[in-house]
Amino acid sequence: MPIDETELVASYRRVEHPLYNALYRMLWDAQECQDVLHDAYLRLWQRKRRVDAARIDALAWTAALNLARNQLRWRRLRGWTPPPEALDAIAGGDDPQAMAEHSRLHAALQRLPAAMLEVVLMAEFSGMGTREIAQALGVPEGTVASRKHHAVLRLKQWLGGH
Repeated sequence: MPIDETELVASYRRVEHPLYNALYRMLWDAQECQDVLHDAYLRLWQRKRRVDAARIDALAWTAALNLARNQLRWRRLRGWTPPPEALDAIAGGDDPQAMAEHSRLHAALQRLPAAMLEVVLMAEFSGMGTREIAQALGVPEGTVASRKHHAVLRLKQWLGGH
């Protein structure tokens, strides 16, 4: 059954904050995250006749993550990196120790393979459960658990056990 405007708005309200959190740790650019989030929902609305209301949240995650991956590919092709102000804004800008920790986190997250990064961001920064992540990514729950486990091990190693 196709979705209507109220279902789309309700999904946006449920998903906006956790999805934005995950996108921000992928892209490190607030405006770009907003653009990706809105583009994902625009795509859902354009395909409203084919979107099942029961899967709208998972489809929003899938669309947004695909758009973010495309942004990252374009960045690599252009040689673009986020400005240092992006990391300063996260850390508050005044505390050198907090800024250093955020820089280390940013560097460690960027070292993860894309599949692991998505799972970690969805689990740790968006508070999603294994089942929700599996539905959004279209992979088995065991795959999600495995990716998360290996990603956390790598991050602990790279960040010194924190």
